[in-house]
Amino acid sequence: MATAAQRRVGNLPAALTTFVGRRRESSATKRLLTKSRLVTLSGIGGVGKTRLALQVAGEVQRDFRDGAWLVELGALRDPELVPNAVAESFGLRDLAAHSPTDLLVDFVGSRDLLVLLDNCEHLVGATSELVDLLLRNCPGLRVLATSREPLDVGGEAVLRVPPLPVPAPHSPPTLQAMPSYEAATLFVERAQAVDPDFALKEDNRAAIARICHRLHGLPLAIELAAARVRVLSPEQILERLTDRYRLLTAGSRVAPSRLQTLRMSVDWSYELCTPQERRLWSWLSVFSGEFELDAVEGVCADAVSGDTLGLVGSLVDKSILIAERSGAVVRYRMLEMLRDYGREKLDEAGELTECRHRHLHWYRALVERAEADWVGPRQVEIIARLTRENRNLREALDFCVTGSGEAPTGVQMAKALYSFWFCKGMLDEGRRWFTRFLDASDEIPDPIRVAALCDASLFASMQEDFAAASELIARARSLARVLEDPYIDALVLHAAGRRAVYQGECTGAVELLEPALGQFRARPDLSLVIWTLGALGLVAGMCGDAERGTDYFEELLSIARRHGATTYQARAMFMLGLTLWRRGERERGAGLFAEALPLTPAVDDHFAGVGCLEAMAWVAADAGQGERGAVLSGAAEAMRRYMGVPPVVVPAMLDYHEQCRRQCRRLLGARAFEAAFSRGAALEFADAVELALSAGDGTERMRAKRGAPAASMRIAEPVAARAVLTRRERQVADLVARGLTNREIAETLVIAQRTAEGHVERVLAKLGFGSRTQIAAWVAEQRKESTSSTGASN
Repeated sequence: MATAAQRRVGNLPAALTTFVGRRRESSATKRLLTKSRLVTLSGIGGVGKTRLALQVAGEVQRDFRDGAWLVELGALRDPELVPNAVAESFGLRDLAAHSPTDLLVDFVGSRDLLVLLDNCEHLVGATSELVDLLLRNCPGLRVLATSREPLDVGGEAVLRVPPLPVPAPHSPPTLQAMPSYEAATLFVERAQAVDPDFALKEDNRAAIARICHRLHGLPLAIELAAARVRVLSPEQILERLTDRYRLLTAGSRVAPSRLQTLRMSVDWSYELCTPQERRLWSWLSVFSGEFELDAVEGVCADAVSGDTLGLVGSLVDKSILIAERSGAVVRYRMLEMLRDYGREKLDEAGELTECRHRHLHWYRALVERAEADWVGPRQVEIIARLTRENRNLREALDFCVTGSGEAPTGVQMAKALYSFWFCKGMLDEGRRWFTRFLDASDEIPDPIRVAALCDASLFASMQEDFAAASELIARARSLARVLEDPYIDALVLHAAGRRAVYQGECTGAVELLEPALGQFRARPDLSLVIWTLGALGLVAGMCGDAERGTDYFEELLSIARRHGATTYQARAMFMLGLTLWRRGERERGAGLFAEALPLTPAVDDHFAGVGCLEAMAWVAADAGQGERGAVLSGAAEAMRRYMGVPPVVVPAMLDYHEQCRRQCRRLLGARAFEAAFSRGAALEFADAVELALSAGDGTERMRAKRGAPAASMRIAEPVAARAVLTRRERQVADLVARGLTNREIAETLVIAQRTAEGHVERVLAKLGFGSRTQIAAWVAEQRKESTSSTGASN
């Protein structure tokens, strides 16, 4: 069983190379982080800001209870997606009517963590706005940023990152003294990475010293030069750099700036490449973030002749590309400065637009294949690949709405990505793309456009923006009338039926969804058959028709199993298990929860994963295993809070959620329950799954019966309850205490009424209460304690 210290404490990547020097800057950054909640490392490109920030974050992450988290912004182009990128780094899923910003504020809350925002300079405005908001609302947050200019947020401390110290060129230090110069050490270490036999010697120390001086101690320039020792000696490298330096300064009495020197070194590296390597370098600049070999071959094959893999390997050897293993595949990336340089060359050659079109159409083909194979045995593989390609997908989608004339392609890609976006909880981002493409393209009666309008309406309904959903459905219906196709009509019925489900309109939902299901079965369209069966199963549960709900979910599960669609299997088993549990068939329901739970990590299904973990706590409590139930309940609670999902994923679960905790408290007593609950909250998800699936020893029921307290069951145990509630939930609790109804709370907080109802339910569940009156009494008690504490301190 994992302890709190063993929990994942961030997402910092493992270093691929050694970190050289920077002791003074490292110490200064750490010192500033103790005094300021925002520290920005600034400096020119190539000076080593990112590497220094990663090193510092790695060294201090143990000082933050909730770890250190990297958010890479270099490949992001849309300022509006900055909150989405940060939420994505935390693994948050937008499964309800939350904006990504609200999701982040609620998630970070009172957590004690460090966020590293890398490469902010092109998104300074949006980044500054988000950082300011988070720092104001999240007292335990510290931010370390890298940017070529400060973020200009109140309280910001700025540290300018200088180049590395270099030896004097005309009187080089002795062989023994050379390692004291960080630039020289960096050159030697990177040279040894490409040529293990390379060594600092008496006959090359002067050349190395002059190379470092000529390159102004800029780490990127030094690494590019050192990569050439496989084919050039240090003396030859120095000679070529000196020639270029003379050209740079010819006719000028003013020495070139460090930025010009860095440009010179990149120019030199480019010119030392073969014509085919140069062309591939420029074409690879179209990729955003990381990419894989099949994408290189698909986009660049016609641009270069010969062995593409060999050319890629050659650019890796020259430090132009960085190769990193991701599971079973190798992915490549380029430093932002080298990518910008390559794109400049691509533009100069007049090939940028052609290259971006090729990039777009390769990724369009990728997502269309994913859509076609979605309900099948490759589902896990498809989800993993699209997740890895998210930055390139954004790059391709952005090109569709930047004057390229490809907005209809964007509509097609958004439709193809709908299931992926839903699976990953990217509702807000998906809606943004749908809106941009639909607004940028003509409203024509086309089946793909109708499907996209319907998909966009589904995202709006899930986020409880029913006005927007209705407007999108009306547009889809208008186009469908022109097409006169029963299948297209069924798409509109399905969208309207799903909107009715989210609005709680049972009868209307069934009347819309049933005829749509018939058309989808006739097609057959397996994905839509599955979606519709799931919606009808939910409606049956809402109407109290558990038998009919069982039929729908059993059919859904049969289809998913037959086609090997893992994510649908997991969700269908969870929903069927829940339906059977409500019918009293608890043994069969427990079996389905246990069968579904190990499938959820593979498809990253937080909805079913947390739901099954919660349900396994019920199973334990029902068997009289109070400690096991409390531990699993604590694990489910921690996972929900971590992922930003509600306390119960289906409203019908709330009663069982409360019953489980009351039963475990009765079996264990309040103190033992809190201890077991805390142990569960410290578990990694994988450890919680292992515990949930392990067999009990059969003795806990007897121990619980012998040791159970005789006193009547306590409904509420508000111990440390203040720490459990998020900022928004505390606001809701205060409004409940003032006697406001759910509708009045919604109006006060400017949120949907269903969202307000969900917040109230979560407050009740977290505090273990059964009525709004108990919330009001608790709020009054908390205020009383706060007043007493303030008075005592005065």
